[in-house]
Amino acid sequence: MTGSNGTGVRLRALALAATLACAATAWAQPAAPDASAPAATTAATSAASQSAAINAFAAMDIAKQTAWLGSQVHANAFASWPDEDVLAMAQAMKPETLVRWLKAEVAKLPEYEYRMRRQERVKGQWQSQPALMLVRYRDAPRQLYARWLKGGAHAGQEIIYDETVRKDAMYGHLGGLVGFVAIWSALDGALAKSQSNHTARELGLQFIVDTVERDGRAHVAAGGSGKFNEAKLVTEDGERMLRLTWDAPSGPPTFYAKRVRLYFDLKNPWVRIEESWDESGNQLEKIVIESVTRKTWNDQTFNPKNPEYKF
Repeated sequence: MTGSNGTGVRLRALALAATLACAATAWAQPAAPDASAPAATTAATSAASQSAAINAFAAMDIAKQTAWLGSQVHANAFASWPDEDVLAMAQAMKPETLVRWLKAEVAKLPEYEYRMRRQERVKGQWQSQPALMLVRYRDAPRQLYARWLKGGAHAGQEIIYDETVRKDAMYGHLGGLVGFVAIWSALDGALAKSQSNHTARELGLQFIVDTVERDGRAHVAAGGSGKFNEAKLVTEDGERMLRLTWDAPSGPPTFYAKRVRLYFDLKNPWVRIEESWDESGNQLEKIVIESVTRKTWNDQTFNPKNPEYKF
């Protein structure tokens, strides 16, 4: 019995020694990394990288800023940037950069189709229902086909404008049950002005860009910098957008409007939303560009005899 107990004691001692040794080894090991450490390190690295990118962007000339901005938008790089960094980038952007970038991008779209939602104040009355429109556009020569879609005001209406046929008139019909008799009407005639403050020639992305450029020059001529007055990140139609606001010294004819707001979704190279107000604070229009698709048109696209149309 004594021998057996002695053996048991020795075994327990060995087990205890092994346990202590394992514990000592465990305590001697470096602590396991915190699971949050990689994320924190990545976030810090990303923030430092964005800060460096903003500083570098601010130091660039207009041409380099334009190229950099275009590359970032096409790569959807701003999707991961926090709001404060996007706003810092916007503040670092020279006024001429925005115009050059927009002009360069729209120049890549000589022919395209887009869908838009448009609401205006016409003859002092705000339109209660926006128009939903499909527009097919060619810039040179200026040609376009527009259709008013179901679910919006003036559904069924169609127009064609072709400056190679007539520069001063458009061809179209009012749609509806009895409105499919197509007629020629002046670009700025009673029919056109009854629904919009814009002519058919102004139905295109190019018009927005030209307006931004013209107003920028007018701001500088009036002693301003041409830079926006406010930059803000907002959510429109469920999308995160950069909203830039310009407050002009006056309205037309010197400036497009007293206040203009342009919205950018930071992943497409065009204005997504345009809004304007008059000197009394009345909203003049809201135009939402829902989609833009590059196209190559043929002779039938701007021909009233196209069987797809209802002229």
